[in-house]
Amino acid sequence: MDRRQFIKRSGLAASAVLGGSMGTVHSAPEGGKTDANGVKKSGTSVIVAGGGIAGLSAAYELMKRGFDVTVLEASGRAGGHVRTMHDPLPDGLYADLGAEQCTKPGYEIYRSYAKEFGLELLPYPRRTNLLTYIQNKPYTNEMLRDEKVLLKFGYNKRESAYMSEHGTKELPGLFYKPYLDNFEDEYQPLGVGLDDLDQITVGDLLKREKASARALRDFGSGRASALQSLWNAAILKHRKVPLFPTEVFRIKGGNQRMIDALAKRLGNRIRLGSPVTKIEHSDTGVNIHFEEFGKEQSLAADYLVNAIPTPMLLRVKIEPELSVEKTWVLKNTSYDFQSRVVFQTRTPFWKREGHSPNMGCKRSHLHMVWEMAEEVQGDRGILIGAASAGTTAEQALDVYRQRYPGKNIEIEHAMVHTWAQDKWSPYCERQVFGLNKLKKFWPEIIRPHGRIHFCGAYADNLSWGQEAATRSANRVAKEITKA
Repeated sequence: MDRRQFIKRSGLAASAVLGGSMGTVHSAPEGGKTDANGVKKSGTSVIVAGGGIAGLSAAYELMKRGFDVTVLEASGRAGGHVRTMHDPLPDGLYADLGAEQCTKPGYEIYRSYAKEFGLELLPYPRRTNLLTYIQNKPYTNEMLRDEKVLLKFGYNKRESAYMSEHGTKELPGLFYKPYLDNFEDEYQPLGVGLDDLDQITVGDLLKREKASARALRDFGSGRASALQSLWNAAILKHRKVPLFPTEVFRIKGGNQRMIDALAKRLGNRIRLGSPVTKIEHSDTGVNIHFEEFGKEQSLAADYLVNAIPTPMLLRVKIEPELSVEKTWVLKNTSYDFQSRVVFQTRTPFWKREGHSPNMGCKRSHLHMVWEMAEEVQGDRGILIGAASAGTTAEQALDVYRQRYPGKNIEIEHAMVHTWAQDKWSPYCERQVFGLNKLKKFWPEIIRPHGRIHFCGAYADNLSWGQEAATRSANRVAKEITKA
């Protein structure tokens, strides 16, 4: 829309409507016309704040529906928490520094994109043949399905039999099973007869279900309410996904290829180096102020899609202020912080010594480690792992040396990507809501506020990275289309 149209429709202070990095002036296209890429225009404009996978997916879906879309990405790259490292790795090797995997079933939208864009999904055996340390002793998957071993840990007979059949990580399902059919709609956790369970912990629920002291210690801690944990388990049951899926997949060549495919189709609709600084909104439109490589700019549009994490949005001035309920959600949504560890190896030494590359190290400086880029031909290899924020390469390598059961470790380079130090994408997945808070968070966390819509890994019912991001993006595209 031009200046006169915007003033008439929104009553906000007028500002130049700029398009393209050179600052040329554009007005919204008329309905029925097509853009330079041959996409039919609806005449309705949408600004997407944030160029991670959620923002790109939302923009892509809106573009396909004919909307005039602009993506404002604060950093100099698209992708957010999806990032694949190639340099300085040699021999064509690569490592995913952020988003890790998808499941099947589950991730239907994500996998449909992979098929549409011609991206090959590889089996990712990072959770199979896993060596897990418990009380500083290594246990194989087979050992952890042995009822005698499980009984020695302190699990009761019922629990040991269940884990022998389903796996150790699936034990909560034994206690959750009587409640899960209450959740008929995976987007409606409230009003199903279990609301009182939001006031008790998972540990309290496990005590009701006669869990052993060992089960309580391993699965009954944490801040999650029993209701939220049951709801999440019910979502996975709806999608036919285990609590801890072991059959997972990744994109050949790195998950960044999904970002690249979306960005290619969006083209110059993406404006990099453009952090949003102020949001003006009314019941008829929005006016978004941002800096484009240090230069102050503004754009008017019919809708805004917020695809940046809530702590980043809190730094943006919003006029008029959002509702008390929405503001509370933004201020109280919390996130995990993790670091990604990358070991470049001179040889796949674990194969020569007959050991699995996958270990549950159970240390803060190296939680888990597994193999990646195994399809790349050559002598060198990549081991990749997760660690607590602030871990150094030396600390991670020291834990690996302690945990690896073989004799010869041929690691020639250790690197750590500390997401907490990333200016624009420091946050990992959304944490649990906490006791007696579900009614305040849900469904407010996904609810639009006037012309502002919300998507991202935090803005869905299950905060599973790329699945939540793509699902919430498609939800937002449908909301705006129906508006």
